[in-house]
Amino acid sequence: MPDSAWRGLLDSLVDLVLPAACAGCDEPSARALCERCRTAMERARPRRTTPDPAPADLPATYALAAYAGSVRRAIVQYKEENRHELTGCLGGLLGRVVDRAAAGAPVVLVPVPATAAAVRRRHGDHVLRLARVAARGRPGAVIARPLAARPRRDDSAELTAAQRAAAARHAFALRPGRAAALRARVNRDGAAVVLVDDILTTGATLAAAARGLAEAGLRADGAAVIAATQRTRMGATQRQRWNTK
Repeated sequence: MPDSAWRGLLDSLVDLVLPAACAGCDEPSARALCERCRTAMERARPRRTTPDPAPADLPATYALAAYAGSVRRAIVQYKEENRHELTGCLGGLLGRVVDRAAAGAPVVLVPVPATAAAVRRRHGDHVLRLARVAARGRPGAVIARPLAARPRRDDSAELTAAQRAAAARHAFALRPGRAAALRARVNRDGAAVVLVDDILTTGATLAAAARGLAEAGLRADGAAVIAATQRTRMGATQRQRWNTK
């Protein structure tokens, strides 16, 4: 039997002996998310969210939940632990936020682009994967990528709000040809342009992406994220109550 077949058989046996863990709570689960975590996320309803202080040029942004608890853990597992089996679930949740941000208009999703280093580390562009799922089942929805990420020197997770804002000013480069195609589609179809990302922290990244679009004569009509962490002006995490009705 070829080595690859032996490895596949061994993996199957391990899966039988060691049950998978829920990405949201780490409890044993045969699925990426256990029933309790999945139900809690599906009950959440998208709502408008704004960081404090809000950066200039940040479009109206909607999120499904606070970046805490099982939602936070699932996102971290997806993007940092390469649990790609969460793509369908998280992408579906993002799609619901997109619906709220687009307000019924035909929609063009613009994923916030990842750097080449992040793509290598995460075995692909994690936001682009989510956007592709979010676009499914939405008539006329398309994905456009008019922006490219410039290389970064620092990990944004380690930066202060002021440092994030400074880094974001030069984070993206415009792709003129793709921007022109997007502009033509928006003018023809009257589509809403919605930026998509996984998390809203200070809003600096989304604001920078919106400015990048503005340079090409495009307006970001809104932004959609799965989760949001608001910060006070002193930088401390601020708890939120999210509408689940």
